[in-house]
Amino acid sequence: MKVFINFLSTFLIAYPIMMSLVWIVGAILYYLLVERKFNKEPQTKDVFEGISFLIPCYNEAETIEETLTNVLNLSYPKKEIILINDGSSDDTVKKVTALKELYDFKFIDLKENRGKANALNTAVKEAQYDFVMGIDADTIIEDDAPYFMIENFRKAPRLGAVTGNPRIRNKSSIFGKIQTVEYASIIGSIKRAQTMNGYVNTISGVFTLFRKSALKEVGYWDNDMITEDIAVSWKFHMNRFEILYEPRALCWMLVPETFSGIWKQRLRWAQGGHEVVLREFKHMFKKKSLPLWLLYLEQFLSIFWVYSVLFLLVFTVINIDFLDYYFYAYNFNILLLGSIILTTVNIFQFTVSLIIDSRYEKKNILYLFFLCWYPTFYWLINACVAVCAFPKALRRKKGEFATWLSPDRGNIQR
Repeated sequence: MKVFINFLSTFLIAYPIMMSLVWIVGAILYYLLVERKFNKEPQTKDVFEGISFLIPCYNEAETIEETLTNVLNLSYPKKEIILINDGSSDDTVKKVTALKELYDFKFIDLKENRGKANALNTAVKEAQYDFVMGIDADTIIEDDAPYFMIENFRKAPRLGAVTGNPRIRNKSSIFGKIQTVEYASIIGSIKRAQTMNGYVNTISGVFTLFRKSALKEVGYWDNDMITEDIAVSWKFHMNRFEILYEPRALCWMLVPETFSGIWKQRLRWAQGGHEVVLREFKHMFKKKSLPLWLLYLEQFLSIFWVYSVLFLLVFTVINIDFLDYYFYAYNFNILLLGSIILTTVNIFQFTVSLIIDSRYEKKNILYLFFLCWYPTFYWLINACVAVCAFPKALRRKKGEFATWLSPDRGNIQR
């Protein structure tokens, strides 16, 4: 038992340190080999590919007009807009009906809430263009973003999706600032590193451009998966379609600004990731791709790490003999040293990522001085959320519509 406990104690510290180092090295390589060579402006705005913008919404009466007018005002010349109401219980339909008298867009009014994936599947089959952009109903897109994204498809026939670079609009609260840095540093470095591996774990559901024929080939979005963006990403991977990260394609979104709102959001993300790990387990044995295996292993080990933390905590509480062994055998000192090393590595990751990201938002570097502790708590937050999410993923019934709740958009007064 002592050998097993020592193994878990070592893994508890070694895994997040190892992954942070992988993300640091991957982000640096991506920047040196790819990102620093990017043009600051789109190569051409003489485009001929049309884009259908799909905007699913559920209880978005307060945000939908701003998002709709933003897409309408984009300079991208060949576009259509399809807005889908998914059984909203607020004034969304009333608001959209009024907007329909002022602007030219398609409106699909689904009377029953059956989830974001079902709304997207309904709209994509009515889209007239070969490329579809899925965006959330609180999203503001930078004018150059569609040009940057469409350029990637011209170079790669097996490219299924290009995911953009979401930024935070509401930064007035401490929760807004924390998520600003998280997206700019931790999430940004992970996506850069995964791009170097060849497989991005998940697209950003808030803002992604798809090749419609690729969506059709993989069977579109899954109605029964709680996070349609993670699920469709893995369907692309399993069917040999590429996903690229385009950091120059910026969009601005609202995030939760209460602990309960953030908890619910992260719980859903974690559950969606676990559902994919469970669903694809058998299929992975048929794949002969080391990069894909490494990505799947990363997802599997993240779950194992969470339950290692839980096991050690529970075992420590109920076994006083283990407590004596744990302290007298200097495992406490090892744990303390590992925590210091992890914090140091995370601060380095934070710094490197924010420097790389500074070409998009320079002022985010300032947050480093009072949020340098956050990467360590990022792991602890993920652990707490994952413990609650995994049982939910196990209980989820296949074929059941993954409906959504009213979104927490934080403080809309920016």
